[in-house]
Amino acid sequence: MRFIPLDLPKFNEKQKVLDSFNGDTRFWAWKEEELVFREREFDKEVEFKPSAIKKYPELISYITEHWPFEYYVYVKLIRATEAVDPHVDGNYINYTGPTDKWNTISEKYLQHQLDTEPCGYRMILKGNRKSIYMCEEYDYSKKDWTGLQKEYVEIPKETDCFLLKTNESPHGVDSDDSERLLLFAIGYLNKEKHEQLIKKSREKYEDYMVL
Repeated sequence: MRFIPLDLPKFNEKQKVLDSFNGDTRFWAWKEEELVFREREFDKEVEFKPSAIKKYPELISYITEHWPFEYYVYVKLIRATEAVDPHVDGNYINYTGPTDKWNTISEKYLQHQLDTEPCGYRMILKGNRKSIYMCEEYDYSKKDWTGLQKEYVEIPKETDCFLLKTNESPHGVDSDDSERLLLFAIGYLNKEKHEQLIKKSREKYEDYMVL
């Protein structure tokens, strides 16, 4: 499974997040705000920054209550400022990416991701709910994606949360002017609770899933 909306309550404090988001960090096609102290290798538990706890208490409280993580490895807010070319969200054990700015990942945590896919938790806080697409290829050196076959996904209005497959699932985002803002989180999951949430969500949002 590559995409599924989650059967979780709506997050009702979006405007507070939108009013506070700064996006001071630039990474590829995104403006980002890291909410945790990032480790260079994804594996260890990270703490929320005091600034994030102060700015986004409702958001942190929501995901602590509703997302089935044992602990987080990375959490950030991201806003695409242009079209996002096909890419994957996964990391590699020894490769730091085409710009040498990616994190590496431990063998242990990579295996945990593979065992719990789809494991990338997301929340849409503003913007187009139909601009993400799935595809079958990615190439970070390629500039012209004319003719790419895209399968668009939709985040239904009844929920703000969804899952994306992290490893080897190419996807992208079309450019628009909706100022789309997402919360991105990965970490070690409680497998039982994670699987229960997926099962419940399949029953409600089967028509929206991408396998």
